[in-house]
Amino acid sequence: MSRNNWTEQELKYLRSVYPSKGAKHIAKKLNRSVHSIVSKTSKLGIKFKNFNPWQKWEDNYLKRHYTNRKVKSIARTLKRSLHAVTNRAQKLGLTTPKERIWSDEEKDFLIKHYPDRSFSLEEIAARLKRSYKSIYSYAKILKINRPRYDHIWTKEEHNYLLSHYKTKRFKDIAADLGLSSDSVILYANRNGMFRKAHIRRWTEKDIEYVRQNYAAMTAEDIGNVLGRTVQSIRQCAGRLGLQNKNNWLKPANVEARVRKFKIWYADQKKKSEAD
Repeated sequence: MSRNNWTEQELKYLRSVYPSKGAKHIAKKLNRSVHSIVSKTSKLGIKFKNFNPWQKWEDNYLKRHYTNRKVKSIARTLKRSLHAVTNRAQKLGLTTPKERIWSDEEKDFLIKHYPDRSFSLEEIAARLKRSYKSIYSYAKILKINRPRYDHIWTKEEHNYLLSHYKTKRFKDIAADLGLSSDSVILYANRNGMFRKAHIRRWTEKDIEYVRQNYAAMTAEDIGNVLGRTVQSIRQCAGRLGLQNKNNWLKPANVEARVRKFKIWYADQKKKSEAD
């Protein structure tokens, strides 16, 4: 017997339990899909007591976005299940648009221009009258790639980078060559030109400046004076146990102060017990 056929016992159970328990509960008990349960109850006119009727604004939202948004996204916005959204869309006669078949001319155009970064994706999409997603998906099917960077490195540029990457910053090399920092860093990494970061030691003078000014100045201002990054200033202040007055009530700072107090209190208790 096909699983599509319902026995009298199953139908009896469906009529008695569905109004209070819903589709998911019965699907587990009868070893059937939720879709099967909902379809059968719809035909029999059995309704779930906790059924949430669709509002007019929800129908309008569904009509407006069913063709341009994913069902999962719509379901999340409306706080309904995927099944509920697809069922309602069917009742409203909504369908997703079918993908237009690619012609040979469109295919040849994509093969020729997709790898060429002198053509932007906006131009390709406008010329073919297709979405970015459609272009990207079909390019994957055709196994054609679009290079991430336009620039092709010359031998002179390569030699300049090789000669200076240990002594100059990548952004300075990029400025010298008229390239972007990202392009230089990526090329250097691909060619094994790695450079250890220069560690600048903290002097007593720098530490004292942070200690005296951290409560009154921002980390950025202190960094500008000392020639250091904001992160470096904050890390130094953290090691010194300093708190900026503007951040005094932040949860992380409150926790830090409580932790320091507990440590201090434990030390005081040990000293009193020792005495």
